[in-house]
Amino acid sequence: MSDSRRRPIFSEAALRRHTRSEGFTLIELMVVVMVIAVLIAIGIPTFLGFRANAQDTAAQATLTTAEKITNLVILDQGSVPSKAALLVLLPTIEPSIDWIDHVDSSTGPTQVSIDDDNGGQELALAALSRSGDCFYLRVVVGAPAARKVVQNAATCESHDFQNGADTGW
Repeated sequence: MSDSRRRPIFSEAALRRHTRSEGFTLIELMVVVMVIAVLIAIGIPTFLGFRANAQDTAAQATLTTAEKITNLVILDQGSVPSKAALLVLLPTIEPSIDWIDHVDSSTGPTQVSIDDDNGGQELALAALSRSGDCFYLRVVVGAPAARKVVQNAATCESHDFQNGADTGW
């Protein structure tokens, strides 16, 4: 065989190699898009769950701080002071918490609704999480604190848990 006959064959193969697309096929791109969509569908609910847990923990931490502060006040004064006295005293002790009267509903994790009983033995606290759950804490002189959570609460007022049972957080 002469060189002239082989030459077109090599040129044709080289031409085919250079005209062939070097990109991805449509099927390959669709598979990648589907894999990414599945990962997003799994990841978003997980992320939102972590976010709600963090928001709930912020409200719980505020109430735990409020419990410690109110216990100090109770120890100092010998009983639960009146609600009016607490609303004046507590902001001077812990200004990072917005202390509000029980007739007002808590609107965030740093806002604590406060209520007392008339006997000076019990104090109810409530804080609303950004996830919409209301966390309640009841401080009773000489007894452990009682806790309760109401999911998707319409209001978050401390007097709603004045005499409730401890269901925990």
